[in-house]
Formats: sequence, structure tokens, C-alpha cells
Amino acid sequence: MEDAQSRLNWTFFGDETDAMRRQFFSNQTLAHYTTAENALNILRGEVWLRNTRVMNDVAEVQHGANLIRKAIEPGIDTHVEPALRRLGKLLDDAHPGLSSHVFNDFMSKLWNLVHRTYVTCLSVHHPEKEENGRLSMWRAYTGNYAGVAIVLDPEPFTQMIEDPSFFSVPVSYATEQELEQRLMKAADEVGANAAFIAQQPRQLIEWYFSGLLRRIATASKHHGFREEEEWRVMHTRYVDPSDGLRYENATIRGIPQVITKLPLGLNGPFASKGMTIPELVRQVIIGPTNYPFVVAEAVEAAMVAAGIPDARSKIRISEIPLRMEPS
Repeated sequence: MEDAQSRLNWTFFGDETDAMRRQFFSNQTLAHYTTAENALNILRGEVWLRNTRVMNDVAEVQHGANLIRKAIEPGIDTHVEPALRRLGKLLDDAHPGLSSHVFNDFMSKLWNLVHRTYVTCLSVHHPEKEENGRLSMWRAYTGNYAGVAIVLDPEPFTQMIEDPSFFSVPVSYATEQELEQRLMKAADEVGANAAFIAQQPRQLIEWYFSGLLRRIATASKHHGFREEEEWRVMHTRYVDPSDGLRYENATIRGIPQVITKLPLGLNGPFASKGMTIPELVRQVIIGPTNYPFVVAEAVEAAMVAAGIPDARSKIRISEIPLRMEPS
């Protein structure tokens, strides 16, 4: 089964297999850039997933969803459409009617995918050259607030199939032409493995094809954001199970909104899978601020309270001389 899973991962997701993820994270990890205030919430064991409609890219999810929607709907000619149709036809050859069933299912979920997808955004962290964090990320995600980058153990993100209520994916910054090539490659793989695909349970192939469409729809951004190197922890309400998650109202910078809370406490619902704050947090970088030592003291106290060993040694104050407006 493991061999079949790896083969299907490669067929539908290309270089995004468990083995490739482990290789990817062998010399880099992930960091979450946020305000110091929110960092304290996280260190208390509470990660917030926010609706993509309030993220910094005004076309979040809409961009990727439109690429798939235009390819599925008749009469709209795009670069993606012929590649997706070819892939669908090859899958239909193995399992008749599969593509139309998956397309219809995708369209029935599209509103929720666009309007009720909640994410926590992470960025690939290169320890050797980003010991002070990444300037563009400090500017984009902390503004004039005191910022913190929480550097995480990447192990939980090396598994492609994780908890059914949420999952992690790297964001794609592909243009339409690049997405066309990605789908053509998947079609080539399906064609080359036609007999194998036909032998697999129809429901399993539907899951993989649906997963491919969903990743494109909900984890695609305009290529202008490419330098962020984003990964997402993602959940879509009314599409995914909500086991272990909580929905609450919150007002963030004056905007009332529903948030999804992912509890990572020592006795939380995901503790048995190694997803607790002490196990995840490798380092905390205090970003450019007028009060770096005040923030570091508060962060250290929160880390100690969370049970993170050797907390002080895991705190670094960024030396990037970014000017902050007086508060």
C-alpha cells in the first residue's frame, strides 16, 4: 500500500511526495511571522487559522479557484482547460465518468473553498542566511507592530496526509502557462500508468484528482508573491471534518470575523501526534522593534510557561536595522 501511495502521490502531485518533503526540509525549516501579541497566543497553545478573505493578497483563493472554474465551465478558453480535459479523459479511460463526477463535486464545494477556507501562513526559513529573519516578511506581516518569527520543527509537515481536519501544503506561484505544464505532466504520468490507475479503487483515484484540483484552487497565489515561499496549514469549513478544531468570533484590527482555533496544548487533541508547542518550537526571532528586550522578556516567560526547555537560548533578537514609527 505504501508503494501504491507513493506512486499516486508522484503521479498527481509531482515532486510533492513524503520523501521529497523530507529532503526539502533536510536543511531548512518553516517560520511563522506574526505580531508579538499573537505570538504569545500561539505559545499558550492556541494557533489561529484565519479566513483567506482577510489575508494580504486580495485575490487569496479566488485566483486559484478561478483557474479551475474557468477550465471546467464550458465556453471559457484558457491555457489550463485543454490540459485539465486531457487529464480527465485519461482518468475516464481507467474509470468511466470519473472526471465529470469530480468536476461536479468541486463546483458544489467551490463557494466554501473560496469563502470558508481558514489558514495559518508559514514561510520557508533558511537558517544560514536568515538568522535575523526576512526583511520582506517583517514588513508584510508585522507592519509597525512588534514582530516575532516562530521557527518550527518541520517534521509534522513532511507528511502529505495528516489529520483529516487540516493539512499542510506548499503554495504554488505558477502562471497559467506553468499550471498548464503541471497538469500536462500529471496527464503524462496517468497515461504512462494507465493499467495501474485502472487497478486502484475508483474512490481513491477520485480522492487524488479532487486533491489536485483543491490544491490548485486553495494554495495558489499570484507569482508576484513568490519570494514569500509560503506553506499553509489549511482547513475548509463544511468540507473538512472539524475534529479537534474550534470556531470562535474574534475582532482583529477592528474587523469582526470567525476564526478557527487549532489547540496545541500538552493535553490537546493532537498531542499524541507530536503537535504541541514544546515539540514544535525550535527558535523565536524577535523582529525589528523599538523595545526588543521588553518583547524578548515577555516571549521568554511565555515559552517557559509552555514547557519549552532552554527557552532563553532559543530566542534571538533580529539585528536588521528597520526603523519603526514611535508608539
